[in-house]
Amino acid sequence: MNKSLLWALFLIALCALFFIFTGGRTNIKIFELAFSMKTSIALLLFTGIGTTIGVLLK
Repeated sequence: MNKSLLWALFLIALCALFFIFTGGRTNIKIFELAFSMKTSIALLLFTGIGTTIGVLLK
């Protein structure tokens, strides 16, 4: 593994710890599809997607 990938994984783990303590539910609407999930899982999902895209584009 290279250094940038390790930093990305570290940031995801750090965000996961923060998101565990975030409560509540959220509604997400994407192209007329509505999803209801815990806020912490939604934030972790979008962080993971963003980090993956960033690592792949670099």
